[in-house]
Amino acid sequence: MTLPVLRGPVRVTVGLHRHVLWISLALVLFAAIALPAGRWYVQSLTEDLAATGCKVENTVSGCGIQVRGFLSRSLYFQKMFHFVAFAVSALPLLLGAFVAGPLIGREFESGTYRLQWTQSVSPARWLAAKLAVPAAAVLLVLPAFVLLASWIRRGTLDTWYPTQWYDLPVYGVIGPVGVGYALLGIAVGALAGLLIGRTVPAMAAAVTATGIIWAVVSLFRSRLWPALDGTPRGWDNWRFSDSVDRIGFRYHPESHFWPLQLVESAILLTLAAAVISAAFALLRRRHR
Repeated sequence: MTLPVLRGPVRVTVGLHRHVLWISLALVLFAAIALPAGRWYVQSLTEDLAATGCKVENTVSGCGIQVRGFLSRSLYFQKMFHFVAFAVSALPLLLGAFVAGPLIGREFESGTYRLQWTQSVSPARWLAAKLAVPAAAVLLVLPAFVLLASWIRRGTLDTWYPTQWYDLPVYGVIGPVGVGYALLGIAVGALAGLLIGRTVPAMAAAVTATGIIWAVVSLFRSRLWPALDGTPRGWDNWRFSDSVDRIGFRYHPESHFWPLQLVESAILLTLAAAVISAAFALLRRRHR
């Protein structure tokens, strides 16, 4: 990211927080390299096991050590995928804290925002520039990572430890809801920073509010699309009702993945737009 091609308050924002942006990009690139490497590693383990003539489903004498080693190493990759998914799922909280604190709250706390406002930069343009930097980073990087994570997950379906689409940390990084939560975190952080105007309290408020929204939406996720009743076949069905009665179980088949993702994404983007509108309205009312 070269500063000479940027102009005005956007250039100032990138210059002030370039170290954070570079570190964030490095972490995303590390995850983007680790996931394919892990997938290829599992594939090589499968080929090595096949070359020995041993099989997991029919272990014969002399194959116990090879099979146990294969399964334990394959499990490491599944754990790594879940760890990366959990870390990326925390991105909305980190974005909310960053926008609320260092990006906006600190400027109001120190009074440095007045310097830009006296240099023919309106409050609305100042806020738009502040939000444009993290939003652009999310829209440029996160969709590509989502596509990569989705491809990697599908590659695990033929392994002994498949990663299910409905797993809590995985669901948010293999579809557009990940982008929706990230943009919502930015919006909530902006409103918290403007409302509170102090770095640490604004960060705490943004993290709390974003976390509550995530928890509530996740709680009602299974109701965002009509579920099926009956006895699901296969392991790729999200069975969220454990009671067995006349109709069997309530579950979502894998074909409901995109309807669930799109409905949830629409909710998140609507909330983000409403929160951003409230932030600009608050800025206009306080600083006319």
